[in-house]
Amino acid sequence: MKKIPGLLLILLPAIFAGCQKSAPSNLSEINAHVIDGGDPAVDGKGIYIRLDASHENVVPINLPAEYQQKGINSPVALKIVNTGGTKRLGVGSDSRIVYIVSIRKL
Repeated sequence: MKKIPGLLLILLPAIFAGCQKSAPSNLSEINAHVIDGGDPAVDGKGIYIRLDASHENVVPINLPAEYQQKGINSPVALKIVNTGGTKRLGVGSDSRIVYIVSIRKL
């Protein structure tokens, strides 16, 4: 009976190490700007990301707190995954909702 807890202590780290999620390696990094488009309560767009290459506006669901500042206009490099959802920013057209895999300041 004493060997079973010891065996579990050896096997559990190996099992949990295999369950960790890692960033997909096939995602390419893109340049963008995190922008504060004004308070949505008064017809603003809120905080969103404008992709530099396509000038498309996207809405992140997991933007880190350091980028959620009033008046921000910060250049970043990021990897994103499309969630399949859309959201209307202000009066404009629908914008894709994305999940940020990685983000860094430029």
